[in-house]
Amino acid sequence: MISAILTILLLLGIGYIARILGLFKPQDVSILNRLVLYIFMPATVFYGIYNLKVDPSLLKLPLVGIIEVLLLLPLLVSITKKMESNLRGAYILTAIFGNTAFIGYPICLLTYGNEGLARAIIYDQIGFTISLTTVGVWIANHYGRNNSNLSLKESLVGILTYPPFPVLLLAFILRELKVQLPDFSLKALAYLSNATVPVIMIGIGGLLQLEFKKRYLLLTFGTVFFKLILFPIIGVLLGIIFKLDPISLRVLIIESGVPVMMSSVVLGSEYGLDVEFILTAILITTILVIFTLPLMNSLLEILLH
Repeated sequence: MISAILTILLLLGIGYIARILGLFKPQDVSILNRLVLYIFMPATVFYGIYNLKVDPSLLKLPLVGIIEVLLLLPLLVSITKKMESNLRGAYILTAIFGNTAFIGYPICLLTYGNEGLARAIIYDQIGFTISLTTVGVWIANHYGRNNSNLSLKESLVGILTYPPFPVLLLAFILRELKVQLPDFSLKALAYLSNATVPVIMIGIGGLLQLEFKKRYLLLTFGTVFFKLILFPIIGVLLGIIFKLDPISLRVLIIESGVPVMMSSVVLGSEYGLDVEFILTAILITTILVIFTLPLMNSLLEILLH
């Protein structure tokens, strides 16, 4: 676990240093991230699901992910009543939604192999994607200053057109129909899948800003508690109730305990949330996850034994 996190941090550092040295510019990172979104990530999703030996019980994972969000949301809405609206939305968003793909996938892959990655994909692409494009967008729209109303139809279109999601459905269909793809195509997908982790991490590293607003520092530790500690605890308790298998429980604690998602900055900017707070939360949770994730994993191992 620690080795996997250190590997991720090293790759992030390479991306950060490359940007500082001027090896690429911010617009280059944008191109890199588009390649990830439209090529590398869909290839990883397809390859992982197509080769997955599916147990129907795995579908409990995304269900647990959705329930996690619905359980924590009312508490966060209640305790943030005195905050300014745009800060309130940013706080709730960062306390719930983590980097389940860009950081969760690599850690699950490096720690538990393809079985771990496949479970992470199912959790993320079904549970997380549905929660983000419905509850997440509602939070941003409701509390943001840019009140651009999003209809239910637009939310559904957002789910279906998010590039990795239709690929997920296609992989499931082909696998269930027992369609055998040519070896050369599977090898090509494998090459792309293997490149996904370093490309993602270097891209994120190129976007990192190692600075934060001091006025948000204390408030951010509330986000740390909810996102890195309480959220994975809720997930594990639900996982035990739903009788998830040991690997699924271990993946669940990783996916539930990853730092604040990078794309929350995009969502916050679009709807007028407090982006400075979001950036501070991303930085602090990304640093502290090296301590909290092994701690949460150790607690899980104690429960399992």
